[in-house]
Amino acid sequence: MSLSLDKLKNFLSSKTSTLNGDSNSESTTKPQVGFKISFNDDTKQLKVRVIGARHLPVLYGNSKPEGYLIKVRVFPGRDKFETQLVKDSWPTFNEEFDFIIHGDSRRQCDDEFAGKFVVLTAYAVLSHQQKSTKSKSKNSFRKLFSFLNENEDFKRDEKRRRSSNRLSLTNRRTIGAVTYNLEPRFFTMKLRNNFVGTPDVWREIQDISSGLEIESRESKKGALEVTVVYSTSEDGNNDLFEVSLSRLRCSMSTMQEHEKLKGSLYIKMKAMEQDELISKWKSGRFEPTISLKIEPETAVLQAFVKNDNLNDVQIFIILMCKNVLGKKTILGQIVLDRNTKLWKQVVGNPSSSITRMINLE
Repeated sequence: MSLSLDKLKNFLSSKTSTLNGDSNSESTTKPQVGFKISFNDDTKQLKVRVIGARHLPVLYGNSKPEGYLIKVRVFPGRDKFETQLVKDSWPTFNEEFDFIIHGDSRRQCDDEFAGKFVVLTAYAVLSHQQKSTKSKSKNSFRKLFSFLNENEDFKRDEKRRRSSNRLSLTNRRTIGAVTYNLEPRFFTMKLRNNFVGTPDVWREIQDISSGLEIESRESKKGALEVTVVYSTSEDGNNDLFEVSLSRLRCSMSTMQEHEKLKGSLYIKMKAMEQDELISKWKSGRFEPTISLKIEPETAVLQAFVKNDNLNDVQIFIILMCKNVLGKKTILGQIVLDRNTKLWKQVVGNPSSSITRMINLE
């Protein structure tokens, strides 16, 4: 009986894929977004119609998204638009957005699309009610034990308020994005009013990448965008390591694992010299996420070292979770020392900043 049900599911899945115009005959469970684009060469008007999406994540830990939306942007350009919020994890949008393609006078090229591309970014929006309920439960639990050390709780709350501006996160969760290069050969359909267009296009949603060099081995614990600068001093006694963070990235499965811990996350950095702490930094708290932008100016560790002791210095970057009971869990870490490639690069090129997306171990 179970075998028959499996066959029926496969049959229905293939039928659905065919009806939706998916050119790939193989079924997929990866998130996808569907769209089509039209262009008028006379008016330079570009229209992007968002058709819908498939296989979007239905749970983030214990939270169910309130809905999904797609943000559309044409690069280079500043205009961006968003679809309406749709509750279904296989949403149908059928919304169209207008852009004007401006030619680049510096380009000696007749191709209007040269260097231009469309980016469609998919978001899941968590319910405000779910977040407020979670917050209330934490506050109630804290109040229950506040009589044990009221003064200490007050200090912790003050510290949390002061650091709350270091990292910002809304109730959105970034699922990923699709990038579509604009090329004349894709516009194969003649439409009304002198428009040409593409057929329906369905593309898999990819994790958002900064375009930086990233380690080839994929990490299941996430990755951090790290910038390191090494500056020498005249006497060699006050050389400076400066480490800054600009982005945290995790896969959907990793984020869901983080949410199961029922706590908030934070990042801390520390510099050690022969097991002695010489500098440290800690971020504010934030919720589990797929992609988190961090302000590099606020996420900085500075460590002054002696040139003769470089081989004894280690820098640790650690992603932590702290639940409502105060239990701390290490979710992953990065170690920079004389044996790492990045360390050798920055020491070999003083005063030059080097940025890498590094996997958490």
